[in-house]
Amino acid sequence: MRYDSTPLALAGLALIWAMAPAAEPEPVAILAQGAWQLPTHAASAPARERRQLALRSEQELAKVAGPQALAAVRRSLSVGAIDFEKQMLLVVSDGTLPMVGVSGGGPPSVPHRIEIARVTVAEGGKALLVSWRLAPREGKEIITHPLEVVLVGRFAGEVKFERLPTRTDAAAPDKKPAGGKAVKVLARAFWPDGWKAELPARHWVVRSRGELIDPRLRAPEEVLERMRRENEARYAKALKVATIDWGKQMLVGVSAGTQPSDGFRVEIVRVEKEGKENRLTVRWKLHAPKKEGEGRPTHPAAVALVEQFAGSVRFVEEPRRGK
Repeated sequence: MRYDSTPLALAGLALIWAMAPAAEPEPVAILAQGAWQLPTHAASAPARERRQLALRSEQELAKVAGPQALAAVRRSLSVGAIDFEKQMLLVVSDGTLPMVGVSGGGPPSVPHRIEIARVTVAEGGKALLVSWRLAPREGKEIITHPLEVVLVGRFAGEVKFERLPTRTDAAAPDKKPAGGKAVKVLARAFWPDGWKAELPARHWVVRSRGELIDPRLRAPEEVLERMRRENEARYAKALKVATIDWGKQMLVGVSAGTQPSDGFRVEIVRVEKEGKENRLTVRWKLHAPKKEGEGRPTHPAAVALVEQFAGSVRFVEEPRRGK
């Protein structure tokens, strides 16, 4: 009887291949690297809906206004800190109001602000009643999505909201409530455009001049070419290079998403080529400031110039020290 050893031989080769050490990624030179900044929040206004909220924790605030919202809210309220064990936020916003033209041909605006008129303890101490209304906008301010927030002492019971009649006279005195104990408002702030969505981390690759602008753009070629030149010049300036050779080079960029203040920095640590997967891996890290500042939120990013690579590109965040 003839014995065929081919399957066993192939199995042996497969076992040897599986046991062989994986090929080490090949380091790719970073030809240039520079800092970059992206918008912190989405350009569009918040959802067109009315919201009435009682926020008793930082987590609840982050859920409706973004992970970095606490710093912005604290700054707008002009308070050093918000102690959610003793305090809470009451929020009213209205994105359903119509936009109308303003005198002088300026951008359209909704005609009213949100005004939280008073907060009272009601129902024998079992509920907190938040009374709010629409009020005339002040001067020539432009409002797209009015939102007001007040800081008050923490209340464990139910929170109810009631809408009062619209105030038409900016100087009209406030009528006293029929009953209930008034709650002191510790601080208040108004956002004419509401709480916009924070932009998350983003990764991108630019392999050609054509990719410097959105391919969906429709405009005369001279306009598109001017936009390409402007974007190319911005990249070259950030990278501190005279020109970018698109025949031999390409750009990779990575952002860390919206951060609470300036001082955060993104670094592209290294770039590796994985031949087996025909893949480029861009490893990056977010560096936090030693002392967090009180500036406005930022969206730090970094761009790097590397040699052209036709395969796929993945981005991997390296852990920060102490994490």
